Amino acid sequence: MTFATPVRVVRKLRPSVAPGLLFGSAAISTVFVATSFAVPEVIETYGIGPGRAALISTAQVGGFTLTNLVGGRRLDPSSGLARASLVAMVGVNVVSALTPGFSMLVALRFLSGLAMGLFTWIAWADSAADDTRRGEIASIAPLTSAIAAPMIAVAVNVGGLDGIYATLAVFCALCLALPMRVEAVITTGRRPIESKGVLPVLIGMGALTFGGSAVFVFAGVMARENVGMSDFSLSLALSVNALTGIPTARYAGRRRYPGVFIMITGVCAVLLAMASTVGVYFAVMAVWGVAYWAAVPETYALLSDRSRNAADRIGDAQAIMALGRVIGPTFGGVLVATGSFTVLGLVAGGAIILGGLAVEFVAMSHRWNGAASPPSW
Repeated sequence: MTFATPVRVVRKLRPSVAPGLLFGSAAISTVFVATSFAVPEVIETYGIGPGRAALISTAQVGGFTLTNLVGGRRLDPSSGLARASLVAMVGVNVVSALTPGFSMLVALRFLSGLAMGLFTWIAWADSAADDTRRGEIASIAPLTSAIAAPMIAVAVNVGGLDGIYATLAVFCALCLALPMRVEAVITTGRRPIESKGVLPVLIGMGALTFGGSAVFVFAGVMARENVGMSDFSLSLALSVNALTGIPTARYAGRRRYPGVFIMITGVCAVLLAMASTVGVYFAVMAVWGVAYWAAVPETYALLSDRSRNAADRIGDAQAIMALGRVIGPTFGGVLVATGSFTVLGLVAGGAIILGGLAVEFVAMSHRWNGAASPPSW
């Protein structure tokens, strides 16, 4: 399996987004996939507990949050800025593969998050005003995650934790060879959150990633301890999670019930934490992929409908989702340390369900007010 495989797939799909943005987004998705493999390796390599090991995710997403907040308010998206972000990602991953200390690794993952957050904001800002491009950016993440999960599993078996970060560095470096074009239009007077319905949607998106990351960061640990799965079986489950989300992510129309899809992911979080058989684990991963990628593009569309400029809310949305990913793993680590995976699933899943209710309320009022054309499904 080579880097050329997703290239051929994307060419067949004839994307309107620049290849550099597509595969840069894919590289970032791969980094998040790799975290599920990295946390168990960190536990084994440094002899620390799950809660402390999850700091690599907390630090990474902390940097991601920061640059989304700053980028959306202070910077204009450009191809040069996107390439600089990729260069930084290559360098940080190379050093991550070489560093001997856990504290240094945490600091490096924070720097990685800074570069990842900046690139992600640029990619989503480029697609904010176009349903087709938004679907392409959304779908490339699960597509490449499906391909990357087995690749990361091989890297773990061959090189352990160092192998993970070396592989990520190569992936990011290959993205630099692809054409980069950014077409986002930014107007003056950016950043006010003044439209009715914006805050509930942002809170719902934050709840989705808070609860989802709290459970997902321990997906590898739960697969080993609760189900008895190997790294290869885990990689297949993550691939299923990614593949099932591709059709719903790529769909260019509007979704009728985004909040319901978010609530379904909450149920999946509960079931994954309680899973004790391979069949249940795989089934939950499959449904989670469908529901998550059915919800996220529509929540972005809801925010765009309420913004003076379609790209206005991209930084805010990415930041609130990243903030959820910052808090989630740490909160999840506390619950696992003081309770159990079942307690983690119930609390995290409940938070997601409440967030889904908030988003669904906005989506329903949006239709009642006639603010957008009728959704397709």
